[in-house]
Amino acid sequence: MFVDVLLVCLIFRILNVTVCQDIDTYEKLYNDLFNNQYNPDLKPVSNVTMTITIAFFNLGLNHFDEVDGILSVSGGLEISWFDNSLKWNPKDYNGISEMLVSKSVIWFPHLTLMTDAQQLQPFGANSLFKILIRHDGFIYWTPADIINSKCAANIRKFPYDEQECSILFMAWDITWKTHLQAASVPYIDYYENKHPDWNTKGVISRQGKIFGNTSHEFVFKIKREPLYYNILVFLPVSLLSLLNPLVFLLPHECGERLGYGITILLSFVIFLTLASDKIPATSNPISFLIVFIIMVFVASAVITFLNIINAYLFYKSDYELKGFFKDMYVIFKKRRKNQVIPEEKCKINYKDIAIGLDRFCFVLSYIAMLTFITVYFIVLQY
Repeated sequence: MFVDVLLVCLIFRILNVTVCQDIDTYEKLYNDLFNNQYNPDLKPVSNVTMTITIAFFNLGLNHFDEVDGILSVSGGLEISWFDNSLKWNPKDYNGISEMLVSKSVIWFPHLTLMTDAQQLQPFGANSLFKILIRHDGFIYWTPADIINSKCAANIRKFPYDEQECSILFMAWDITWKTHLQAASVPYIDYYENKHPDWNTKGVISRQGKIFGNTSHEFVFKIKREPLYYNILVFLPVSLLSLLNPLVFLLPHECGERLGYGITILLSFVIFLTLASDKIPATSNPISFLIVFIIMVFVASAVITFLNIINAYLFYKSDYELKGFFKDMYVIFKKRRKNQVIPEEKCKINYKDIAIGLDRFCFVLSYIAMLTFITVYFIVLQY
């Protein structure tokens, strides 16, 4: 029993000595690297071009506000660069090959998110993520944050639209003799949960310049899931547009024709308001869905107008139609050439005209509504 206790005490003693030695070694390495000669405000190289490598890692698409034009993404950058003054031999420090330090004691590149929707400031300026220094002088920093980037939405094919949103970074205060390049794997996707309304189709990494300054952007391609808007907007509008012409089949005596038409007309206004609340208030480009709803709304207004005219003619049945209009009606009512029509059937009143117009308007309005729906699907393919 005494031997066991002695063995345990010996093990703890060895571990304690090892930990203390490691702490002392880290402290010695830290003091050797960041002595009085190192200045975190000075760029590591001044007379040669410095290469800064970046890669973007995506933690999830939070939200895309097409009305305000803001893409919200949780993610960050893996930034790496070389500092010759921060190299050491691991053999001299008990095999320590890397260490973490606060960004307040070391120089780091100030990369600005140029598409920031709030304010321009160095990315990760307020982050507490430490910086990793390797013994060979390569330094790695991975600041992460919620990125709110400006993105003008193209809602022409809403809700079947695809958006391209750029997240643009630029070395704001170290522009000269600085080369900003993408890593061998410029984009890393770390998240598994998909956004319920948007699917990320891919991310393109490309390099460029802004006013001669080096920059790098990551272009997100996202596609909307249209099922919600198909069920909530397009399907009801299409069904109402096909029900609207049926007003001409209702008998005038029921007295509900006008109320039926006006109810459908007002329903289009409700769906137009519902769709317009989801898209930006812009004239260029305008959504095909909005154009479609406006067209069926105008057609519904014309149907309501013709319904009122037909009702007026129907209840003016005591007046006999004469002259040119009577001759035209008789011509259209003929089934065969040289057909003999009894004289009593040649007496035409406005009620007969209203019944004939109902049939004509029913066919014409149905053709118009089907045409609008067909054209809408055709233009979505281009």
